[in-house]
Amino acid sequence: MPLMAGPRVRRATVLGVAVAMAGALSAQAQTPSPPSPPSPPAPPAGQPVNREPPEITRSGSTLTTTNGTWVGASRPYTYEWLRCADTSLASCIEVPGETASTYAVTGLDAGARLRSRVTASNDVGARTATSESTAAVPAPAPAPSPPAGGPRAVPRLSPFPVLVVTGRTNGTRTRITGLLVRGPRGARVAVSCRAACRARSFSRRIGSSRRLRLAGGQLLYRAGAIIEIRVTGRGKVGKYTRLRIRSGRPPSRLDRCLAPGSTAPTAC
Repeated sequence: MPLMAGPRVRRATVLGVAVAMAGALSAQAQTPSPPSPPSPPAPPAGQPVNREPPEITRSGSTLTTTNGTWVGASRPYTYEWLRCADTSLASCIEVPGETASTYAVTGLDAGARLRSRVTASNDVGARTATSESTAAVPAPAPAPSPPAGGPRAVPRLSPFPVLVVTGRTNGTRTRITGLLVRGPRGARVAVSCRAACRARSFSRRIGSSRRLRLAGGQLLYRAGAIIEIRVTGRGKVGKYTRLRIRSGRPPSRLDRCLAPGSTAPTAC
């Protein structure tokens, strides 16, 4: 009996080693491989989504808007331009007929701020995004002072008045939706209308806020009407603005200066 015990032990030992090696190999085979990197998120299945709003750049008198950054847009972008009385979006009115990615600033924009509105669309629908407003468009420069040694310079209203006009043209009629004057406290603002016009004349004074909204002039006007706004102060050069209502086009605008005590405008 003792002579046969040795071989049995060796065979058991060899078998145990083989089982242990097989278990190790099986454990290696079951070790999971490292995870694959996540796939980029798919664009939403609904309407386009704006990630960054459009931005406006300026070169001379021409403004250009970017499209902004969108996800899910598959059709060409469309554009609108807005004329705003101040920095709030609620004060903005669409500029009629301006549907390109560029916009040429006109005299009607004097004192106003401008924004672009970009529309992105796909087969599901469309969404819009609006840029921040530009700085206020400068008003025409007032008359320069006479050279040294010449006649005494006549002082002008300070700050020199700025008139912001917003509205919408439809066929032969134009609705003025905003008339805002910014100027010195106490300056008198007179509004009159002639030719094809039923609006009454009236006057107001600019208060301590240095802003005056002329609600009485915010009306519907027919083509041919001429609206005149005079901003004056005693003994100082004032401002004259004339708006002429045109058929199918925005009103034309003329800005001039007013000598103290005069009703006839002169070039600044």
